[in-house]
Amino acid sequence: MPPPRTDAEAAAAEVAPRIRSLQIIHAALVACVAAYLVFITSQGLRFTEDAGTPPLVPLGFAVTSVVMSFVVPPIVRRAGLAACRGQSQIAADSLVTPFVTGHIVAMAMLEGAACLSCFALTGGFGGAPRWFLAVPIAILALMVIRFPRVASAADWVAMAREDITREGQD
Repeated sequence: MPPPRTDAEAAAAEVAPRIRSLQIIHAALVACVAAYLVFITSQGLRFTEDAGTPPLVPLGFAVTSVVMSFVVPPIVRRAGLAACRGQSQIAADSLVTPFVTGHIVAMAMLEGAACLSCFALTGGFGGAPRWFLAVPIAILALMVIRFPRVASAADWVAMAREDITREGQD
């Protein structure tokens, strides 16, 4: 007889198809930024001679988007979990929806910032200094690092289920 499955293992089996879809969406967002960066690089980057003046709009947008990509998803997830409160049996599929939504919101923020930074490298916003090439590359690296895994989603679903159950007992 197989050993009993833990809540996280059971949740992993339930959420795997949804996380697979999320992984495809995530890969598409990363591929979009990477393709745009490769395209503008192949067309020739237009750096400014004034290396001390960065394009403030895309730089500010990039910094704000990176910070907000960590701040907003927990808010989205908490709001999504509010609909599940008070229920005795909660399916993992309904709990994974806030996780997926929060992740997509975070990646969309990063994609917008990376694409705007790439646009600055084409000469938009008056051009950019050479070091500014690191901005879209760093955002792209952050997007790759944050690739969703079934195990992390299952752990989050199990934790959310425990929190909701604990609140129901109080």
